[in-house]
Amino acid sequence: MKKIIFLGGVPGVGKTTIAYSLALKLKIDKVISIDSVKQILMNFISKEKEPYLYTTTHESYLLENKSIIEGYLKHSKIINSYVCKIIEKFKDNILIIEGATVNTEMIDLFDNTKYKVLYINLYTNENELQKRYKEKSKIRKGKWVNNLEIIKKIDIYLRKNGKINIENSKLNLTIERIEKYVKEILYL
Repeated sequence: MKKIIFLGGVPGVGKTTIAYSLALKLKIDKVISIDSVKQILMNFISKEKEPYLYTTTHESYLLENKSIIEGYLKHSKIINSYVCKIIEKFKDNILIIEGATVNTEMIDLFDNTKYKVLYINLYTNENELQKRYKEKSKIRKGKWVNNLEIIKKIDIYLRKNGKINIENSKLNLTIERIEKYVKEILYL
């Protein structure tokens, strides 16, 4: 049975940092970033064929004049369908998948007779998020800080629907909390 640790949450909560830190601690050698998968897919799939690949979780609602959450869910569904196909091809027994499109709808796609899944939704407080967005704006072209109100609505949705929500305030503490669930649910 394949074991998968899914780390979700809005942009900037530390999913990538946590994923790689957790992988080192648990000696897991496969971490899949949904952002990387999305970038690769954009080299093979045109914007005309799959416009949701070419937008962000917090701007996807604009494509078809949907609500913020409907746009986020459609964006996630499209990207996650590709991610799920990739996961099926991996031979490794344990993977960490991290990305902003990870949500309960994605987790529900996995057959629990083939996969043992742990889904953690990461979040942080608004002040910390603003600080991280300002810092990231120096190296990223996306304007997360300008979309904070939209991102907060997605964060509320994810926290409401996530079974395990963990605040990422301090790296070591967050890793310890996740490790507890990994041992409890995945028996690692």
